Amino acid sequence: MRIAHISDIHAQDTPTFRSRFRNLLESIRHHDIDHLIITGDLTDKAKTEEYTTVIDILNEYSFTTSKELTVIPGNHDVFPSVFQSFTFRLSTLREEFRREPLRVSKELYRVMRAYRKFRPAHYHHALRYFTTRFHHTFESAIATGGEETMGFPYVKHLNDQFAAVCIESNYVSPHIKKNLPYALLKYLITKDIFVESDNPICSNGWVDIGLLRKALTHPEVTNKKIILLVHHFVYTDKQVTKYMSPSLAKTMSLVNREAVLAELSRTNIELILHGHWHVTEPYTVTDGTLRAINGAGVFQQGDNRWSVITLAANGIRYESIQC
Repeated sequence: MRIAHISDIHAQDTPTFRSRFRNLLESIRHHDIDHLIITGDLTDKAKTEEYTTVIDILNEYSFTTSKELTVIPGNHDVFPSVFQSFTFRLSTLREEFRREPLRVSKELYRVMRAYRKFRPAHYHHALRYFTTRFHHTFESAIATGGEETMGFPYVKHLNDQFAAVCIESNYVSPHIKKNLPYALLKYLITKDIFVESDNPICSNGWVDIGLLRKALTHPEVTNKKIILLVHHFVYTDKQVTKYMSPSLAKTMSLVNREAVLAELSRTNIELILHGHWHVTEPYTVTDGTLRAINGAGVFQQGDNRWSVITLAANGIRYESIQC
């Protein structure tokens, strides 16, 4: 079985996105792929037209059912009220503030209002909308969670030997502390990312260990080799510093990473597929005993690669394809 893995396509209702996404799926179909896995951030701001765009194009290339497609949500899919308030990129915020301090100050005020208005119900509504729009991809999946998590984690059989366990890792409330305005000002003056929030840019992740354990020990995965699908990366602190500063890493991490890896060490995990940080690469964690693949590079930072994972009787083979 040949699986294509991509992530973080950040769909937009634009001709540029449609052209690039069609080119990617053309490349995937050219390589005789049986199944496509997308590990989150299918949309940029969780707008209705973004969902419609990505689903319509997937349908064009016959990724239409649970047999051909597996998806999980990313943080951009479940925090629409916050991301729709962003009209700037954090990476260029300080530069923009120097040029246009009044405009940027007004935009930051709008973002703070969106944060303060955030309620857990907004997250649950967005997660429900995601699973509704992609309901066709869950038809053969087995829900191991309850109504509050829209059934996540899910278990899905890939073939006779392998099963996917699909985790929802995005719920960390963007609770705002009272000194956020000071923290934003500090960020504009210094290079330190503001951290006066539990989830300052709605990019941290957290996994419910009880639900993870329930999925990993579910009767449907007994005697199966497990591939874990999660949006957030499991890089070590040392690996993360290749790409970002420690302060930025604090705003994008899986906050209970060590507990997650400890739980995974007790089960038959063959591979972790994830996205979130925008590169495409394989790597190892837990002293090299657990393999992971980040599939988030194909639309980002000039990295035009996507991944092929071949599931065979004698194990898993990985190759990177240039789009």
